[in-house]
Amino acid sequence: GKEQQLITQDVIDEVPENIQEHLASQNIIFKPNEGPQRDFLAASEREVFYGGARGGGKSYAMLIDPLRYCDKRHHRALLIRRSMPELREMINHSQRLYSQAFPNAKLREQEKEWRFPSGARIEFGYAENLTDVLRYQGQSYTWIGIDELPQYPTPEIYNFLRSSLRSVDPEIPVYMRSTGNPGNVGSGWVKDMFIDPAEPGKSFDVVVDTVVGQ
Repeated sequence: GKEQQLITQDVIDEVPENIQEHLASQNIIFKPNEGPQRDFLAASEREVFYGGARGGGKSYAMLIDPLRYCDKRHHRALLIRRSMPELREMINHSQRLYSQAFPNAKLREQEKEWRFPSGARIEFGYAENLTDVLRYQGQSYTWIGIDELPQYPTPEIYNFLRSSLRSVDPEIPVYMRSTGNPGNVGSGWVKDMFIDPAEPGKSFDVVVDTVVGQ
């Protein structure tokens, strides 16, 4: 039988034109919007924040981004929302998307975790405070995403999760992704961390202090 695979735009751009035309005629499950959404999904930096007003496709991009390495067994992703109702909405969206991208993927409802044919996993979790996030202590993830990061009043939870970002497979780089709307309680520290150091779309280097050291 035929095995369905996830094909990214950079791969499509490298194939002959006749193949590109054929692919364009197929049923495309997702195509990013030009601009910030596409830039976010194409980013290779270790940490990226995607900000902007509501309706810009940020949450949907957060569902798409961890799929990039779901063909690899050691890929393990964690997607965080602050509350359970918000998390449930993300899971509902994932059911429509992931089942089309990977027909053999299974959602384990009780664990709130998708398992893919390769062995890769995408876990959904919520963390309202630092006590909640302690459940992830000692875990290892190759991709961590926090949707609506400025809902947190301090960077404690973000820095704590940084310490769980590691990979055992040299072919799987680690990524930390976050999104947010302006005007939330934590907008100040998010601006200090991601907006002020450089103009939008430009990389910059920082020394990171986490709860377990640099």
